[in-house]
Amino acid sequence: MSVQASSIASFDTVYSADSTEFCPFQDHAQYLAVGTYQLTDEQQENVRIRKGKTYLFDVTKPLVPKQVIETPAVLDMKWSHALVNDKQCLGIVDSIGGFHVYGFDSEDNLTAVDHMQATDDASVLCLSLDWASRLDKSDKRVVTSHSNGDINILAPDQSGGYAIQEQWHAHDLEAWIAAFDYWNTNIVYSGADDGLFKGWDTRTQTPTFTYKRHMMGVTTMQSNPHKEHQLATGSYDETIYFWDTRSMRQPVNTFQTPGGGIWRLKWHPTRSNRLLSASMHAGAFVVDIDDQCEATLATSFLDHTSMAYGADWSSSEPDLVASCSFYDHIMHLWKASE
Repeated sequence: MSVQASSIASFDTVYSADSTEFCPFQDHAQYLAVGTYQLTDEQQENVRIRKGKTYLFDVTKPLVPKQVIETPAVLDMKWSHALVNDKQCLGIVDSIGGFHVYGFDSEDNLTAVDHMQATDDASVLCLSLDWASRLDKSDKRVVTSHSNGDINILAPDQSGGYAIQEQWHAHDLEAWIAAFDYWNTNIVYSGADDGLFKGWDTRTQTPTFTYKRHMMGVTTMQSNPHKEHQLATGSYDETIYFWDTRSMRQPVNTFQTPGGGIWRLKWHPTRSNRLLSASMHAGAFVVDIDDQCEATLATSFLDHTSMAYGADWSSSEPDLVASCSFYDHIMHLWKASE
């Protein structure tokens, strides 16, 4: 029986909110980053400027930002699960192709660790990123996907910063998402507006498979960090696909969400059978799956009045979720059912 969750607390981000990410480190697990995106009326070389802010919250206190960082518009952000230059770091990708790394200082504020262009063309948006280090803490690489269909691998260089290691054209339309297989980081997955879902061997930049199973653009995927060979993908077609990466000919199972299209999927930080979906027009949902990947709807969160693009789990507070929506520029905290 599905439970409908209610907002515990909310915050107006002023700019449109599109990404929420809890810090995965236990000594900073109370910290939540929220990224925003605002298309302005200002122009530069006949292109309207997109501005962004990243908020840092301590969710154990009233929702007043501890810090606000001004950047170009934020498209995606993820915390690294391994230290970067001995710091706990947040990676951010932006609307002018930039990749930023921010790390905690002694005052628990985020300070700039690195910034580089993930693409040389500032008119190309950097749409997503994923760190390779979820399980293999020694692999510090980052994968980014781009509005021109390119996929890039960024890696630390001798200077301690990041540089483009590999770059290839993966899709003919916007590559909404790219993600590592956390159990085998030689493999990267990508999805795009062309409806194609692809696997890549990063050593050769050649596709290991190309599928058009999704009925519409592929927007999200995540390797299950608790269960080897399990991958979930999502799309505008409102369906979650569950895959066994040893046999990718067809999905193990599918689950039709209650609508809205899917923008982000996040596996629970400690439970291998629980998945969170930011489902755009429809809200946010939690599904539980059994050993056969049969999914049931556990929790619905319907307080968002516009596109829910961002959602993430707290790594310390059981089943606490932060989700955010775009045009009503709001971030909510809520609890999934136990």
